[in-house]
Amino acid sequence: MKILITESNGFSSKAITVLRNQFEVKTVNVKSKQELIEMISDFEVLFVRLGFSIDKEIIQKAKKLKYILTATTGLDHIDAIYFESIGGKVISLKNQTAFLGTIPSTAEHTWALLLSLMKKIPSSYHHVKNGEWNRNLFINSNLKEKKIGILGLGRVGKQVAKFARVFDMEVGFFDTVAIKSNFKKFETPEELFKWADIVSIHIPYTVENKNFVNKELLSHFKRHSVLINTSRGGIWDEKEVAILIENGMLNGVATDVLKNELDQDSIAVNPLVLLANQNYNVIITPHIAGATKESMAMTEEFIVKIFLKELI
Repeated sequence: MKILITESNGFSSKAITVLRNQFEVKTVNVKSKQELIEMISDFEVLFVRLGFSIDKEIIQKAKKLKYILTATTGLDHIDAIYFESIGGKVISLKNQTAFLGTIPSTAEHTWALLLSLMKKIPSSYHHVKNGEWNRNLFINSNLKEKKIGILGLGRVGKQVAKFARVFDMEVGFFDTVAIKSNFKKFETPEELFKWADIVSIHIPYTVENKNFVNKELLSHFKRHSVLINTSRGGIWDEKEVAILIENGMLNGVATDVLKNELDQDSIAVNPLVLLANQNYNVIITPHIAGATKESMAMTEEFIVKIFLKELI
């Protein structure tokens, strides 16, 4: 069996060694869709990260492809429905709840974004880099006693909620799944948005959750709230979020994800990127919440274990 690892920089050496003990493994750093199409025809397994989308066109060129491996929970970078319809199998971290509970990186990044946004760290840092020193421009807010709403109290949501408790914040949540928790539970997302000073999004990207945070839900925010998204760009309506920032309803937004983030041309015209370039209180990172050395190695090695069990 021939395996192609498409983004091998920093890839777990342990995972590669385990695979090479049993298979022919090629490690590359694919730069473009066309480059991948030109090399993919002989491989039965693809191990991908988040560098580009594995769409129908790519899959159709991979005549021998049986498995796509991805050390991610979300699958919006893979046309999994089409691939599985022609007999392929996607192996991912989806529903691997027990294992994912040991991975802290997304929750840590969420908290880094929240602190950076609330404490105005990026803008004050650039202010000093420009040779200025006016603290009055960057008066900010405490987290203590603020109300944080967790939209989706799953694995990451629970980790973020625990961080919030350490900072003496009030924690509320909404989830479609019945969850036993000591945190304040809301029966609808609208009630959560009305209550919260800060909302952090931690729901999975599914067909049902596409644009879940839409104009109607956003209209329930109280003035000067803050919104954090480390889920997926398809979860919210970015244009409506941008409008709330422009009109002063939202004090700030921090996100690790964008819609169409794999389309380089769309990033420059993304409404949130445009606002960030106009010095609104918007922080955007390039989908790096899970990209810690430790977490990436752990997840890649775990996917290899699942894959080998699949072959038994």
